[in-house]
Amino acid sequence: MTMALDAQHLIPAWQSLQTLIPLTHIDDDADYAQMIELLNGLLDVVRDDAHHPLYSMLAVVGDLIEMYELHQEPQHD
Repeated sequence: MTMALDAQHLIPAWQSLQTLIPLTHIDDDADYAQMIELLNGLLDVVRDDAHHPLYSMLAVVGDLIEMYELHQEPQHD
């Protein structure tokens, strides 16, 4: 299945979402702390309900945090 990207509609939707929550790539410890706060807020609402409308957002935030944490661990040779 090929999904057509409609940037004209996507850009304002993304910008609107960004005004509500800090859903961004994690570049530093300040971003990480903000994302942890977002994760905790989502967990308070979603809990363990896989059918909750925000469950996939919770999963995405968790994935972003996990990737940042993996790249922050010391590399062993």
